[in-house]
Order: sequence, then C-alpha cells, then structure tokens
Amino acid sequence: MKRELTEIEIVAIGDELLSGATIDLNAAVIARTLEPLGLRVTRKTTVGDVPEAIAAAVETALQRAGAAITTGGLGPTQDDVTMEAVAGVFGRGVEFRKDLWQALEARWARRGRAIPESNRKQVEVPAGAEVFPNPRGTAPGLAVEDDRLGICVLLPGPPHEMENILRDSVAPYLGRRVGSGARRPFRRIVRTAGIAESAIAERVGDRLADLAVDVAFLPEVDCNDIRLTAWGENEDETSGALDEAVDRVRRILGSHIYAEEEIELAEAVGVLLRERGLTVAVAESCTAGLIAGRLTEPAGASDYLWGGMVVYDDKAKVELLGVSEDTLARHGAVSEETVREMAEGACRRSGADAVIAVTGIAGPTGGTDEKPVGTVWLAVRLGASTVTALRHYPGTRDMVRMRAAQGGLDLLRRTVLEELR
Repeated sequence: MKRELTEIEIVAIGDELLSGATIDLNAAVIARTLEPLGLRVTRKTTVGDVPEAIAAAVETALQRAGAAITTGGLGPTQDDVTMEAVAGVFGRGVEFRKDLWQALEARWARRGRAIPESNRKQVEVPAGAEVFPNPRGTAPGLAVEDDRLGICVLLPGPPHEMENILRDSVAPYLGRRVGSGARRPFRRIVRTAGIAESAIAERVGDRLADLAVDVAFLPEVDCNDIRLTAWGENEDETSGALDEAVDRVRRILGSHIYAEEEIELAEAVGVLLRERGLTVAVAESCTAGLIAGRLTEPAGASDYLWGGMVVYDDKAKVELLGVSEDTLARHGAVSEETVREMAEGACRRSGADAVIAVTGIAGPTGGTDEKPVGTVWLAVRLGASTVTALRHYPGTRDMVRMRAAQGGLDLLRRTVLEELR
C-alpha cells in the first residue's frame, strides 16, 4: 500500500551552491508547485557533491517527512554522484538503461552529432526507479520508492530543466500520493506602503492569534506585505478565518494598506487616477525618472500620465520648472521650499491635475549633519494645494532611490484619497 504524503523535504546538491557561485532558484519553484497539492515543504538542506553527505541528507529527510526531492548532481561528470548516493540509501545498485541511452543517441543524431560517451553516466539509474522524461536536457528525472523508507524524487539542477519535469511529471506523480483529506494552503495578501515591518508587527501583534491563520510579514526594499495563510481541504473551510483576519488587519493598518491583491503600488495609483479621471506629471531630481518609469509599467498608462521632467541639476530646476534661484541659494536643492516650487512649476508646465515632485540625497556622498544621506523631500500638487513630506530613507543609493519613488507614489495615493473624503 502506497503511503499518503503530507510533507516533503528538499535536498539541494552542489558545491557551487555552498560556495555562493550559484544561487538556488529551484526550492521556491518546488514549494509553490507542491503546496497546492497538499504537500508542504517543511525543510531544505544544501550539501556539496559528496556521496556521504547526500546520502545522509536524503536518509534524514525520509525519516522526518517520508518524502524527499533532490536537485542537482545528475550530470555526466565525475562530481555528479546523486544517483549512486540515493541508490545506496534504498539499498539498490544502479543499472544501465539501454532504452534511455538509445533515446539520447537518437536526439543527438537529429542534431547531426554523436553523443559523448560520458553521457552514459546519466542513464545509469537506481534499480527500479521510475523515469521522467527531460526534453530540455540529457539527465532524466527519477523517483525511487520504498514502502518502508518513502519516496525520493531526483531532479536535475538547471532551473529550465527542473521546472519542466516538475510541472509535467513530478507534480502529477506526487499528487497521486497525497491523501484525499490533505490540507492545502489558501492565502490572502495585504500590501502596505509608508509603514515599516517592525511597526506592522507591533500593531498587529497577537491580535490574530485566536484565528487558525498563519501570519507572515514580507519585507521588501520599498514596501512591506502581510501574507495570511489558512490550511484546509477546500476554500470554503478557510474563507471565514481569512475574511476575519483581513478585516482585522484592515482596521489596524487603515490607510497604510493600498491593495489586497498582488498588485504594485504604481499600478494601484494608476487605477485610482483612471477611476477619478485625473492626470499626473512628475518632477524628479534624485529618483531621475524612476517614478515615471514605474507609472508606465502597466499598459494604458497614457490614460493618466502626462509625462515627466528629470531636473537633476539645479539649472534644470530653474529653467524647466521655474524654481527660484533665491530659494536654492537660501534653502538648498533638498528642502521643502524647493520641492514645493518644483511641484508648482511642473503643474504650470504640464497642466496636469496632479504632480509628484521629489528631491533628495541618495548618497553615498553629499550628505551633511543637517541633511544626511537618505534625506528626501516629497511633494504632491493636487488642484490648488501642495502637500509636502520629509522622509529619511536608510540603505544604499539604489535603496534610497527606490524608497523615494515609492514614497512619492504613496503620497499621491493618500492625497487623492484624502481629497475624496
């Protein structure tokens, strides 16, 4: 009788993963593919190309979860030792599969080439293994199963090969071994802007503890999201707890929430502008076009984006936007007075309903005690009024610029929403 699976562990194999020469992109794809089946990835272990280390990691994973999935170590070179190591865990030898070798020979012949003899190693598979075709490479996917030990799936390391086998062969194979009452993840996402991860965690705290919902805080450079997960056999079983969780988060965080779906802030702002029939122009100094670029990522942005002006040099601020030279001399380029005049000047030049203006010190040089690196002034002009905001963004030059762009978009969003109240 086949055992029913609920958990699986990943064993990533390769010296290049341990050295940092290669970044493992496979684990996230595996988890995203298997979780909807009701098969939860509970652990990932990374080992080098050492048979004893591979065998130990696989054996331990099988003891804990009853299922393991390996990536890497199936190539034709001497350091590719995954097949032999896994075969040893199951007490089996490796066998040369003539049918697989002939298929490889035929594939190479169609290219007008003879297959290297070293590739024979890739069709010496654990005895009794189930084979999954690999149309994008020479190493097949494999599954070794034992009623006592469990299941080990072997996949090649290159992502474009691994993903194809995982999707077309491994997911159906493992899906048949997941119990009929398996619990699957159902999720909601709450996207925020203008609030730090620590502040979100402090405000939310344990206020969802009575709900059967897992709460994860997902920090990015320019935003912080909350992922809410409930596990159940079907969506109806989890919808009540998730609805209540989202409602509580909504009441706690209020205007910091800009969406409850997978959507970027720039797109959410575009939707808001389109719904209100508003146009926007941008005047950017330290962000140098990042805001305009983000606003144009969604199709149809010409419905609301007039355009933008990059005014990096002070002369451009004066000549293009009409910023006063006296203002620049007295207050500097990074000041409330300057950003206000930038917004008002861009409004005159464009005739747009709204304007986002930004000026700041992105670093790594240029900061002072009074205005350290990361100091950013934002302004939004809407109708006849201008709103300004001072921000101090931490991080590298790129991080400050990304956060400043996000801050400008968020200030416009909040200003439009406040105008509608």
